[in-house]
Amino acid sequence: MLTKFLRTIIYPIAAILLTLSLVMPAAADMDGVMMHGGKMMMMKAGHPATAMDHELTLSDGAIVEVDGTVNSKDGKIFHLQEGEIILMDGHLMKGGKAAPMCH
Repeated sequence: MLTKFLRTIIYPIAAILLTLSLVMPAAADMDGVMMHGGKMMMMKAGHPATAMDHELTLSDGAIVEVDGTVNSKDGKIFHLQEGEIILMDGHLMKGGKAAPMCH
């Protein structure tokens, strides 16, 4: 009886959780900048740490200004909206999911 329970309920749940942990980036790995409360904040380990006090050049060449303006390497300019995050490698995060940097 316990074996059947493990096979039908517990094992599939464990497999789903393992898959999600491998696919989703850990919050601890997310360093970057985000628009939070109308201010640009430096983000460390997935949490707002300190307010930005100077522009930041990301590893992909994009420049993020203190007011949330992003100048991408290919010349596109856009402004971060509340809750949007740009990781240090230039990936734009919207609602916890990576998105291309084309606003």
